[in-house]
Amino acid sequence: VLRFAEESRTYCTVVLINTKRFAGEIHESPLFNPCLQGRCGHSVGGVRDISILFDSLFDKRQLMKLLTLIFALLLSPAIVPAGESQPFQRTDVFQMEWAANPQISPDGKRVVYERRGMDIMTDSPTGRLWLVSAGGSGHVPLTGRDVDESQPAWSPDGTRIAFASESGNGTEIYVYWLADGKLARLTHLDRSPKWLRWSPDGKRIAFSKLVPEEPVVLVTPPPKPEGAEWPEEPRVTTRLKYEQDGAGYIEPGFNHFFIVPATGGTPRQITHGNFRHEGAPQWTPDGRNLVFSGSRNDNWEADFRNSEIYSVDISTGEVIALTDRVGPDFDPVISPDGKKIAYLGFDDKVQTYQLDRLHIMNIDGSGKQELLTDFDRNIEGIQWHNNGIVFKYDDKGDTKIAYVSLSGKMRDITAGLGGTTIGRPYGGGSFSVSRSGAIAFTQVTAYRPADVAVADMRGREVDTVTALNEDLLSWRDLGKVEEIWYKSSVDERDIQGWVVTPPGYDPDKSWPLLVENHGGPISNYGPRFSPEIQLYAAAGYVVFYPNPRGS
Repeated sequence: VLRFAEESRTYCTVVLINTKRFAGEIHESPLFNPCLQGRCGHSVGGVRDISILFDSLFDKRQLMKLLTLIFALLLSPAIVPAGESQPFQRTDVFQMEWAANPQISPDGKRVVYERRGMDIMTDSPTGRLWLVSAGGSGHVPLTGRDVDESQPAWSPDGTRIAFASESGNGTEIYVYWLADGKLARLTHLDRSPKWLRWSPDGKRIAFSKLVPEEPVVLVTPPPKPEGAEWPEEPRVTTRLKYEQDGAGYIEPGFNHFFIVPATGGTPRQITHGNFRHEGAPQWTPDGRNLVFSGSRNDNWEADFRNSEIYSVDISTGEVIALTDRVGPDFDPVISPDGKKIAYLGFDDKVQTYQLDRLHIMNIDGSGKQELLTDFDRNIEGIQWHNNGIVFKYDDKGDTKIAYVSLSGKMRDITAGLGGTTIGRPYGGGSFSVSRSGAIAFTQVTAYRPADVAVADMRGREVDTVTALNEDLLSWRDLGKVEEIWYKSSVDERDIQGWVVTPPGYDPDKSWPLLVENHGGPISNYGPRFSPEIQLYAAAGYVVFYPNPRGS
């Protein structure tokens, strides 16, 4: 315990040492007991005029080791006066956590999700799988392994969870048995798997993986002399798209679908050819076909906006196109009874921005029709529930979950979806639906990134079942976020925006204003937690971020 005076207040810092002798003696000391029990009335704070009060507990060598630790803790920016908040700090970005990709069990009783964060030592993202009940209890790591884990997928009977994880030699597919905690690696892949999907009988897992293409070689270089150090060979590409924003150079190759036994074994490639295959494969209820989106026409690379829905026979590899129009068709999902396919798309009018519309068709591609023809919002993330479809859409800076019946009747279920686009207050987030109608989703507020929340199909009960950042953000004095509406000076249209005032804001004083305007303007901002905006406010700026027309 260090006790010292500062500005007429008495402070006390308690440090618990993970040694039985130290801990025992400290707890037995009547001098330290009040502070350890929180009854001293003192606060934890900075160091000035230190008077060390030890009652002969340690010899000099032990005391010096302890003092070194205490001073390191006291000088740490994470230690502040107890009960007092401080503004959001840059290093807080490495302390935050957020939920992503919540997958609810088939019976609606449990949720497995990705608990994400940033590693300050490597400046890189991290992710571990955690499990929590739909009521918020039993919040535990799924495997407890200290390696990246992602893409959880429940088996149809809810007894197993497949996921992708680092293995030491790349990313592989694993399966975890919930009843006895057993874990098995199923694959030995040369490239990372994506879009894991169980077969209806739970015996196989379909996934997507890059099949690399041999690079183009213009000139074969002469043999390199022993010990020579030559620069890397130049990259040669014949592709139209060879780089991607945020990813850099794209490895040459084509994504294809594979199937692997759920007990492990050799993956079998289902699709072939130099074509574009996208998104998650969907099993037909009989387990004989996979339905997917992509572009398998000869001009697929130049005709990059166009795509179709296809069905592939997993025994013969025969591929049949189920759609055929000028424009993208994508994200197919098959109805529980296996009779219909819902999908997104639009007739391409060659415009910068066009709405993704909701369509349904029979499993063989016949009987196509559009739902919600008058709905002026972009539809995303479609999933079946009984005889209707659950989806998400953005509306005035808020991402909502809604339901539409096959007759076209729509109703909102809940709002506040998002919190996974860490940085600026963009939309995002995801949800999943159980057979019972329970919905797990990432819930965001202006003051917290994504937590896991669970709602019923009617939206009457919405429970937040995690609190990933209360240990950090409840001790931060965050900027206040307020929505405003104003008239356009050009044509008097209503424009939406938000004003964030810094901690300690006094409206009678002058403050510098910072405007943060998003691009596009196809995307949208909203009242979603943003470390960037909060750091501006913590630096003393009033921040204004609008949703310009077109958002």
